[in-house]
Amino acid sequence: MCRVIYICADIMMNCYLCGEWVSKTVYIYLKSISYNMKTLFVLLGMFIIYPCLYAQDAELQACREELARGMSQKNRDSIAAAYCHLGEYYAYRQADSTRYYCEQGLKYAATDKAEPYLYLLNNLADAYFSSGQLDESLKRFRFVLEEAGRLHWDEVKIASVLSSVGVIYRRKEMPDSALVCYNRALALLDNREAYDERTQLLTSIAILYTNTARLKEGEYYIRKALEASEKSDDMDMVMYAAATAGSIFTLRENYAEAAQLLYPVLAKAREQQKPRFVLKIIAYLLSAYYRLDNRDSINHYMAEGDKVAAGLPATNAEVQGYHESLCDILTKMGRYGESLHIQKRMLAARDSSSQTPVDRLFERMARNYAGMKNYPEAMEYYAKAYHTADSLHKAEVETELSELSIKYENQEKELEIARLTQQHLEQKAKTMQWSVAAVAAFSAFLLLAAYYVFRRKRIRKEEELKLAQSYIDGLERERTRLAKDLHDGVCNDLLGIGMNMQYMQPTDESKREILALLEQVRSDVRCISHELMPPKFQVTTLAETVEAYVEGLALPASVQLAFSKENEEIQWSQVPEEVSYEVYRIMQELLSNILKHSGATEIDVTLTLKRKLLTLQISNNGKNYCGDEVRGKGIGLTTIQERAKAVGGLFTTDIQDRSQKFKLEISLSI
Repeated sequence: MCRVIYICADIMMNCYLCGEWVSKTVYIYLKSISYNMKTLFVLLGMFIIYPCLYAQDAELQACREELARGMSQKNRDSIAAAYCHLGEYYAYRQADSTRYYCEQGLKYAATDKAEPYLYLLNNLADAYFSSGQLDESLKRFRFVLEEAGRLHWDEVKIASVLSSVGVIYRRKEMPDSALVCYNRALALLDNREAYDERTQLLTSIAILYTNTARLKEGEYYIRKALEASEKSDDMDMVMYAAATAGSIFTLRENYAEAAQLLYPVLAKAREQQKPRFVLKIIAYLLSAYYRLDNRDSINHYMAEGDKVAAGLPATNAEVQGYHESLCDILTKMGRYGESLHIQKRMLAARDSSSQTPVDRLFERMARNYAGMKNYPEAMEYYAKAYHTADSLHKAEVETELSELSIKYENQEKELEIARLTQQHLEQKAKTMQWSVAAVAAFSAFLLLAAYYVFRRKRIRKEEELKLAQSYIDGLERERTRLAKDLHDGVCNDLLGIGMNMQYMQPTDESKREILALLEQVRSDVRCISHELMPPKFQVTTLAETVEAYVEGLALPASVQLAFSKENEEIQWSQVPEEVSYEVYRIMQELLSNILKHSGATEIDVTLTLKRKLLTLQISNNGKNYCGDEVRGKGIGLTTIQERAKAVGGLFTTDIQDRSQKFKLEISLSI
């Protein structure tokens, strides 16, 4: 009988907790005691422990009961709502579970009603963010905004989504985009008592200012967030604000106030079993204790943080943030090997949406190698950082790489000098007699070489100045033309739209007219920006770029444009980048003038590469629009002639009645 009771109790606990650690612990403990004691503990588990566990997880039990009722009633709306509540329960506990329940809920949610459809979409996007998949999360949050506009969702909820999008942009190191999202969200929350959303938004803004080293503004916004959190009913938002405040106060060296905020929040996060919050707060506490030089506390919280991080995905945002803070502290403490071990794991686990930029990770690994005096490895990782860094980071990494190279080369030179000192002393007597003659000959050679180099530089500089001045004059004329296009076209169109909006009656027809005008202006601006966009010949060839430009032109229905290309003996990739750039700009200028002024209905563009001769030919059946330009006096043809000269090319024109032919030939020295 007791054995049956024991088995039943074990089944009850496993069914209720779904295989969680409590049932396993009780099971193992019961096996370790006598048969009679087993019976006693089973009864205690049934009548004492089980009700306590039920009370502790009452929220989860209520969500499951809600789902069961919806399933029994076969009510799709109720089922979707229950899955939504389950996803929210696991939001700060298990991102995978949140994703699963949201995806299940979306199978039942009606897409023509805002709730719970939009809540499920929003929670699913947040689950991807929690897993560290920033690009996927951003794509899904944008879809939430599209659907929110379609279903006319509450502006307060839209503000919350915009705040989340801003956080992603901040993590992707795009502060300008993040600030745009935050400003839009603030405008939507203006004069509204949305304390939960306001707490989230102000906290995110505080983090943005803190990350840009503007701690004073960061503290201002986090104190505003704490004020809003006092009226918030969302405990997650309250903990989010308090944890962030503790971090900012730590950076401001206000350790007492930081600890006062962080300790209660950490206890609450442990109590509610929210490992993401626990890990976030531990990272802040580690920074504070490092500044206080409290090594015992650092080791204590480091052990707890490692345990919590092991239970979360390696790409999780909080895990990455914890590991980044931990590596920084270990490096400063001189524990380079431990820091390097964690960084290698981060490198192995990273994906395309990882929070820490790979160039920064390489740079920090290089510093650890340098701290361990392993200069060859340090140089290798500085080189990796340099090759993967963006334009803002390259200068800093290059400087550190140069400094390390000098340090490493000096070390090698010192060893070489020590080895050669004795040999040098032995040969000193023999070389002394040749020193005067060698110095004199060398000095004469240097003087001649210096004079030759200086003369060559002076001549080349004069030629370059002339060419640069000519080139700049052409660019200025191009800019003047583009400015005129913007002034006469876009600015006048916008003025007309403004006047229409001022005097037009607010009807649906007038709105459609305004939208059509705005779309035309947008198309004009897009065409102008397309002309200004420089081609990227590092990854594409001249032929591919010209073909893409021709195919992308917005042509009237009456105009037929044909493009052909041909090459023999050599490949398009062998054309130098500077030549490709000038040919591309000449092609742009010619096509633009033909489409604007000639009235042509047939245009042929031919690009050939034969026996190191590059030829661009554009012919059309339009009228002669050039006038004085044929004789070299027009702005367009003058600019083209200057571009052709810059790359050693020859530009010719053959203009007749209803027939125009432009030809550019460039000899390549490949």
